[in-house]
Amino acid sequence: MSTRRSGRPVLDPATPDEHDLRSGSSRHRAPTVAGAVLGAATIVAYLPGLGRSLDFDSAETVGLFIRPGPPWAAFQRQAVFNNHPLFSFLEQLVRVVTGRTDAATMRVLPIFFAGLAVGVLTWFAARRHGLVAGLVAGTFLACNPTFVELSRSVRGYSLLTLCAVVSTVIVAEDRPGRSRWYDLAYVIVAGIGLATHLYMVPVVVAQFGVIVARRRLDDRWRVCLVGVVAVAVVAYAGMARAMVDANAAHDQAFQPGIPWRLATMVTGSGWASVVIAPLVVVGAVLVLRGRGARGAVIALAAVLAVLWLGLQSSALTARFFVWLVPAAGYLVAVAVGRIPVGAVLVTGWTALVLVLVAPGYTSDPTNYRQAASLLRAVEASGNRGCVVGVGVPPMLGYLEAPRQFGVVTDPAQLEPCDVLVVAAWWHTTKPWFAVDQRVIDAAEGRFPNRTVLGNGDPALVFSIRPLTEYQHRHR
Repeated sequence: MSTRRSGRPVLDPATPDEHDLRSGSSRHRAPTVAGAVLGAATIVAYLPGLGRSLDFDSAETVGLFIRPGPPWAAFQRQAVFNNHPLFSFLEQLVRVVTGRTDAATMRVLPIFFAGLAVGVLTWFAARRHGLVAGLVAGTFLACNPTFVELSRSVRGYSLLTLCAVVSTVIVAEDRPGRSRWYDLAYVIVAGIGLATHLYMVPVVVAQFGVIVARRRLDDRWRVCLVGVVAVAVVAYAGMARAMVDANAAHDQAFQPGIPWRLATMVTGSGWASVVIAPLVVVGAVLVLRGRGARGAVIALAAVLAVLWLGLQSSALTARFFVWLVPAAGYLVAVAVGRIPVGAVLVTGWTALVLVLVAPGYTSDPTNYRQAASLLRAVEASGNRGCVVGVGVPPMLGYLEAPRQFGVVTDPAQLEPCDVLVVAAWWHTTKPWFAVDQRVIDAAEGRFPNRTVLGNGDPALVFSIRPLTEYQHRHR
């Protein structure tokens, strides 16, 4: 179904019409080439700083879910909700093939998934709304600060986003008489997304809304949706109890600012959000003329309301919804496809977000690599290094315990330690940090030397002798 103004069709993204099929650019190479080029450019642009130190979540992922084998163990471990099981499994395979778990090796896969997501979005938007619109959509996703940060981490968010984009394209391209291979592709892609992160659930619910609104919920779609759930059940069966217990342990806290944080995260934050907002609104108005799009919005709004107003989890955070970024990019593309001069706003938006992304792009986000090097030196010098509780998981991304360092969760455990590293040194009064703080307080009176490593996210180090003595002996 289409509505025409000024000779241009406004397409429901879930119902391509005959005009699109006969004269659209799907029969030309331009959308495919544009997607391939922009996807490859994204991968190349994300590579600088490949070997910088891991952030907390990435180091924890490597230490708890990737370094310990065998690969299928990725489906048996959980720490709150930090394991993205299918992603961890794939990184386990990378470890097995390469024999490496260093930061540079571990970052390649999420960056590759990010490039694929940008390429597919670019291709789809260009096929529907023209080459410029496609490039706009891909650029919007590739330059979004949150997507950039998460895609360059050792986390499953770029795989989640890729699965959200590809499975939505499959739903959008649904036509009567589709082949069984089409159904299988949806089950595999959506299932991988759900097995990677539970926040693929809202995406699948939105897709269900499209299918129902377009009156396509037949037996084949029912089988597909059951198949997706089955894949997720297999992925989470071994860790379900841990996840239920972790959810019960989390405080319930209503977060009134979540909608605003989501809106700014999706649109780039600050002045970038202000600049791009008109195009997002115009694109939404145009897209919502389609019945399928309205079904998606209603279904998505319902599940988001349950997550925000119903569950009220204190763990709810904006990054779980990173898959909304390509959705907003598509809305911007629709607006630019109708109003080409809107590309000027996208250019200004890109400049603003790149200013946000550039600082620290290639620098270490944490001190963990430096702390790990120190602990190796302490071990080599014949002394005993120790790590305080919360900092243990990220240190496991670099070292092995108890061989290379001891774990301290109580002041009474300080006696054998020559050097104590507080890798996660956070000035917080949160209850989960109280044990670490008691250890730190005891260490202040026991160790004569106190050193701060790094900047930005520093480590606190206590030692019997000056650190230079351990490092000198290591040399």
